[in-house]
Amino acid sequence: MIAVLGGLIAAAAWGCSTIFASRSSRQIGAESTLGWVGIGGAVVITPIALVYGIKPGTEWIDWVLVVVGALGSVIGLRFTYKALSQGKVGVVVAITSTEGAIAALIAFALGAPLGWLAAFGIALATGGVAAVGLGRHSSDSDEMVRDGRRAGVNAAVAAGVFGASLYVSGDVAARVGPPWVVMGARWLGILTMAVPQLARGRFSAARPAVFFALAAGALESTGFLGFLWGAEASVGIAAVVATQYATVATLISWLLLGERLSRLQLAGIAAVVVGVVVLAVSGSM
Repeated sequence: MIAVLGGLIAAAAWGCSTIFASRSSRQIGAESTLGWVGIGGAVVITPIALVYGIKPGTEWIDWVLVVVGALGSVIGLRFTYKALSQGKVGVVVAITSTEGAIAALIAFALGAPLGWLAAFGIALATGGVAAVGLGRHSSDSDEMVRDGRRAGVNAAVAAGVFGASLYVSGDVAARVGPPWVVMGARWLGILTMAVPQLARGRFSAARPAVFFALAAGALESTGFLGFLWGAEASVGIAAVVATQYATVATLISWLLLGERLSRLQLAGIAAVVVGVVVLAVSGSM
């Protein structure tokens, strides 16, 4: 039950975070959104990391890897928020949610075994992404289709960067502690996005976008903490439930934002969700 609850907290928090980030990025742009997300997330995760403390035996190379993983997270979020400012939330999250599949492919390329169940999950998710990217709703204008395809490209880049970052961060988190990995990403976002923009006088503080971005950052860190809580009972179950953040974000965008997807795109999203779940299940076996 704890694993399920932890995964549900993560899915709900990450799904809502995506919606808030989408609203913010469309008003103040991806860079300012990322800066405010870093601030909102840092407020939540920094005290937790400090209380968690530094594990004995950590080496300087571990902290270098934390920075590398954080850099990947920042770059991935930059492309994600750009995609969210261009296209539909359902399309973007369907593509970015394949980050776990990409991390698995990287591990396989570096020598890790890949079972048939994991391979099936990756293939299903890949086919789903293709359907999401190629489909269009009958009410979409040509401009919306062009914007959607640009969003798909940015989301695909984000998924690739996230996958590499996930592979690096997943390896080092066990040695330094997960809170430090999350905190690294949040503070790097502040240092690389908020501070330079503030120095140039381009850091937007327009409302309500700032509040959306701060909420998105706080929810991202909260979702991660929920996942960690659930993972203590069962990593596999918590991961399967947490991957449904894409479903949560898609449902919210449909109910509250009025986004419409074609049947092909809906089928593609369903394939992505199932593929990611299969991949998560295969990793827990």
